[in-house]
Amino acid sequence: MVPFKKEVAVNRKRVVGLSTVIPSCLFWVFFSSASLGAQENAAPSVSLEGLFQEALANNRGLEAAREELQAARHRVPQSSALPDPTAGYAVMGPMLETPLGPQKDVYEFEQMIPFPGKLLERRKVALAEVDAASARLKQVERELVLNVSQTYYDLYAVDATIEAVEEILDLLKKFEAIAESRYASRQGEQRDVAKAQAKVSETLQQLFVLRQQRQTLAAFLNALLARGPSQPLAEVVPPALPRLELSLEQLLQQAGENRPELLEAAAMRGRQEHAHALAKYEYLPDISVGFQYTRIGGGMTTEPEDGRDAWMVPLKVTLPLWQNRIIPAVLEAKRDLNASEANFHQAENLAEYEIKNAYYRFTAGRQVVELYENALIPQAKLAFSSDQAGYEAGRTDVLNFLDSEEVYRNAKIAYYQALADALKNFAAIERAVGVDIGK
Repeated sequence: MVPFKKEVAVNRKRVVGLSTVIPSCLFWVFFSSASLGAQENAAPSVSLEGLFQEALANNRGLEAAREELQAARHRVPQSSALPDPTAGYAVMGPMLETPLGPQKDVYEFEQMIPFPGKLLERRKVALAEVDAASARLKQVERELVLNVSQTYYDLYAVDATIEAVEEILDLLKKFEAIAESRYASRQGEQRDVAKAQAKVSETLQQLFVLRQQRQTLAAFLNALLARGPSQPLAEVVPPALPRLELSLEQLLQQAGENRPELLEAAAMRGRQEHAHALAKYEYLPDISVGFQYTRIGGGMTTEPEDGRDAWMVPLKVTLPLWQNRIIPAVLEAKRDLNASEANFHQAENLAEYEIKNAYYRFTAGRQVVELYENALIPQAKLAFSSDQAGYEAGRTDVLNFLDSEEVYRNAKIAYYQALADALKNFAAIERAVGVDIGK
């Protein structure tokens, strides 16, 4: 029996020694990672409104959409401009005798004028393209706001989760120290120490993953803001869950007036209507108005020119005879008009789906958040605190303590994720509607 007791004592010393070495190593790794996180979060907290302003000012995709809009506006005066006139001058060879005398020089000028209505329809086509480009610019803006919002809310969830996990880690380290002390004094079991060490290691691994997720989200947000990908991003300001004061019917009505996709589809439908009307104008002739001046010379005689110069105003019209060009063009414009009409109705259906989907997800998500706030988290915290006090007093088994700890941790993590999802769904409603509706 004596050798057996000595072996048990030696094993206990080895376990206690290992339990002090492993946590110290893990603590060093955790401290290094925490130092990196502290350096990363050294900047002041950043608000969502500030990120909106920076993104709208610096985002390259938004800048490209603005330039496209300006380009479309410059096409408007071009569309209604007359074609360039033609001018000519002819030097006559041997003098051609006319009743007025011999021709010497001929000056010509001619301007083609499209049939009345053509230039107006072309201008309307260009103006509709401006409206479509303006709607695309608004679409890029709303998409940018949505991406910034959703990334911000994900960052909030990750930051809050990191804080909660760090809080749990401190409690687990305290539990680990208690388990080691009890085992050293032969009042506890070896499995308690092993379970404590495993739980601490698992929590550290979770922290490493969370910090990697934060770095990924920060890099994406920096890309939206046109920053460098490695630029540090401060801890976000905790957002508040807004209330949705509008009904579903009101949201659908707002979308009909403000949703960029519907505005663009309506503008393109108007464009094709004017393009169809313009194609029909090809059945009608264009007019050319000219002016011709002929200078009469004195011929072979030495008589001075007697002022008998001639001028005339020729009028010409085009003859739209080739119907194999005009008829297919009209049919093509009609098909394009039908396609734009179908695209508009498809945009309406998609808008209704997106609004209803985000609306129902937000309303359900808000209920889940309230359930966590009012029931699940308080209950899990109470059970965890009770088992913690019971274990410290030696009245609770280690398994009960670890189970309640895991339930409490998962409840807080799920709460932060549910809150972020609800906020993201609210942002999706605003994106689908096309206007801010937050209260």
